[in-house]
Amino acid sequence: MCLLAAWLLISALHGRALAEPSSLAIKAEEPVVISGATSLTVHSAIVGRDFVVEVTAPRTPPILPGQTAPVIYVLDGGYDLAGPAGWLLGAAGTMAPAYIVTVGYPAGASARGVDLLSGPATSPDGMVAKGGGADAFRRFLVEELKPFMEARYPVDGERSALFGHSLSGVFAANVLAGHPSDFVSYLIASPSVWADPGIVERLRTVQIKAPPRRVFLGYGANEEPYMIDGARQVAQALSGVDGIVLRTEAFEGEQHISYYPALPNAAFPFLLPRDNLMRRPDPVELPAGQFKRYLGVYELTDHRRISITQDENGLVFKVEGRDEAGLLAEAVDRFFIRGVDASVVFDSDGSEAKEMRISVNGATARAVRAQ
Repeated sequence: MCLLAAWLLISALHGRALAEPSSLAIKAEEPVVISGATSLTVHSAIVGRDFVVEVTAPRTPPILPGQTAPVIYVLDGGYDLAGPAGWLLGAAGTMAPAYIVTVGYPAGASARGVDLLSGPATSPDGMVAKGGGADAFRRFLVEELKPFMEARYPVDGERSALFGHSLSGVFAANVLAGHPSDFVSYLIASPSVWADPGIVERLRTVQIKAPPRRVFLGYGANEEPYMIDGARQVAQALSGVDGIVLRTEAFEGEQHISYYPALPNAAFPFLLPRDNLMRRPDPVELPAGQFKRYLGVYELTDHRRISITQDENGLVFKVEGRDEAGLLAEAVDRFFIRGVDASVVFDSDGSEAKEMRISVNGATARAVRAQ
């Protein structure tokens, strides 16, 4: 049977299946929103148009006074994959818990062919890009979006990464070449060197100031030869640059876009490694009567309050303005939260606890009993 005939047969059968009566009734139909992400439509005065920015917070966001988290800025909207991937990798302890900020366009208003290149270009397979907006787009990211994020969320601007693929990959390479201090690490995936061949020489001569820049370069091993050649040229140029910590990976059996889902797992832990190993203690049983000494309200140095209560499962920990979490004992006066890098140590000395020391993602703070 030819492919067209098979497709027609499948379509006909599918149509008959859909036409069969069913007792199932649709109550609502809405677009799927990524769980835990916030979508913002922002207007750039520099570029002169709107962008859709989606922010995915880490599973254990900063809660302690002065605590911040790194951030990855992902172009092309992250194909709706980068945010959930970063959330999972941070939760699993394989990378530093980080905010994932994807940058895209409102529906039907994509201008990536303008924003990602400095000038016009035509690909070997006939794709035309107008270009001309790369400098303004870089300024939008650095002068508008980054300060906005740092004011609105507890993100560390000194630990920010830029992630671009294809046209946005060569854009990220150009930011590294011309303004390497804009970000501390770069994920350059399948860079479209055909659109800007001069990028290779600019990368070869880039001057890196401390600290070193981590760069992950990825591409599909089964991409078009001109794409593979461009990625290898970029890798060769960067390999001789002082101050660049480079990792290159050709994803075997994969084409231009098919390896994208594997990119975060390979690159994010390299770009943003954890400062400490995630603790995974085993719980122990404590006498139920001992919990009474911990109950009460404690105050952090920024005057936010933490309540310690008890339910049928044990102690419950709640920071003002955050969701509550159960505490599991690992020793007398020492507790942890399952599945996250968080621990609580009470200073009780066998009597009512006077304060506690809280550790979250490697940062530590004290809270003193308020009542």
